[in-house]
Parts: sequence; C-alpha cells; structure tokens
Amino acid sequence: MAADGGAGTVIRAAALLSIVGWAAIIGRAQERPLFRVGVEVVELDVSVTRGGQAIAGLTARDFALTDNGIPQQIDSVTLDALPLSVLLALDTSESVAGERLRHLMDAGDGLLRALRGDDRVALLTFSHAIDLTVPMTNDVGLVSQRLHAIQPTGSTALRDAVQIAIDLRPRDRSRALLLVFTDGQDTSSWLSSKAVLDSARRAAIVVHVVRVESDAFLDQLADVTGGRTWSATSDRQLRELFTRALEEMRARYLISYTPRGVAKPGWHELKVHVKAGGADVIARPGYFVTAVR
Repeated sequence: MAADGGAGTVIRAAALLSIVGWAAIIGRAQERPLFRVGVEVVELDVSVTRGGQAIAGLTARDFALTDNGIPQQIDSVTLDALPLSVLLALDTSESVAGERLRHLMDAGDGLLRALRGDDRVALLTFSHAIDLTVPMTNDVGLVSQRLHAIQPTGSTALRDAVQIAIDLRPRDRSRALLLVFTDGQDTSSWLSSKAVLDSARRAAIVVHVVRVESDAFLDQLADVTGGRTWSATSDRQLRELFTRALEEMRARYLISYTPRGVAKPGWHELKVHVKAGGADVIARPGYFVTAVR
C-alpha cells in the first residue's frame, strides 16, 4: 500500500529535536538490541565476492560461522529471497546545487527503476534540517517526483540524518538497506560519531555509502553494519554507484542460525568465512543480546 506523500515530515535538529530529544532516541535504540537470550534466530546479511564479483550458488555447507568463538550450525542460507526496504538518505546541502544535483536525481531515478514490485523505498533528505520527504512506500513515482523537487540549501547534519534513518528502519521481514549519499563533511549535527555508531551496531540494517570525500565516520558506519562505501570520482559516476549498491544488496546471502552455547547478555562477536577459501566476505561484526525480562 502506498504511503501518503503529504508535504513530508520535516525534522529540524535545532528546533524540533533538542539535545534531550536526541538522547531519548539513542536511549530507545539501546533498549532495542537485535536479539534476546535463547529465543531468537540470528539472521546475518553476508556479501561473498572473489575479484570483486559476487559468488553465487553457495549453501549452508559452504560457510563456517562462530558466535563468540563458538562454532555454530547454520540452519539456512538464502539468496535474494526477501524483498528490500531501501531508505535513501541524500545530502541536499548547498554544495549539491547545480550539475551535481542533476546527476544525483539521475542516480536516484536509476535506483528506483531497478526496484522490483515487492520492494519498498523511502526518501530522506538532509542539510541543516532533516526531511522525511516520502515515508516507506512502493509508489516509486511519488519518490521520483519528490526527488526532482529537491532544492539544495544550508549546511550538513550527516550524523543526525543517519541516526533518524536508522530509527526509521522497518521492523518486518524485509531486508533493510540504508543508502547514504553525501558530498562533504558533517558541519551541523548535534550527535557525536560514537553515539550514532553505537546505535548502528544494534540495528538490523545494512548501510551502504556513496560519497565524494573521504570520511572516517562513514567508513566505520559501513563496517559496523556490514555494508560498503563507494567513492565517486565524478558526478557522472553517481548513477553507476547507486545501482551497484542495490545490486550488491541483492547478491548477498542471508544466513540464519540459532545460537547454541553462547546464550549470555552482551556483545556477541561474529566471524563468518567460506570454507573453500579465496573469497572476500563482508558481514556485520556482531550483535547485542539482553537477558529475558
């Protein structure tokens, strides 16, 4: 069912969300770890490539996985079996104006055309203000319309935008992808890098980043969520990188297992590899567990 487009939901960091409000968001995120002791199946999105190309045809027998150093039995491995919920978080600060904006719109349209009928997408734009322009929907026409209405202005609240996007992730059976685009450094966020990264570690979402400038925060954000970063060498490359980010998500395996022998609260370190060797594997490094109340 398509979401109601309306005028969008504008979230202004300086006005509607005070520092106290941000602290509340982080507190709620920390109270919602991914899993509880002894009851949940762990699901892990895993990228497997060789020479930059995705490896297809792998099964549970091909993977080895440890949870806090304890080998685990993998229950299932699926590829491209669930729909995607893609949250586009686009930098629309003043520096994006002009030719870069035209290529950004073209990149967004390319991604929208690559979505499938059961996929969904949301559009969040950010400068010094953060605007949930289109909530999660299957109405790609509406998203394209709002994409082409972007008017760049202001500074960049990157970390604040990422936190809001993480908190907006769907809590359903779809595979959540946050695709962040920015062309510069954060200049106006309330939140620290540490606060947002701590939240990202606990969230069931993969973050891919398309950027113009190097940024240590974005590198860490991709790492803690099992995602990737791509650096655009020219504005014309944005379309290719957006499409590659989507294709990379579709090519990921979803590994499911029930933790055995490691049912304790706290951080669980995950390590996964392909037994045959010679493959590059990317996955989130772990998850949090709380005791059953």
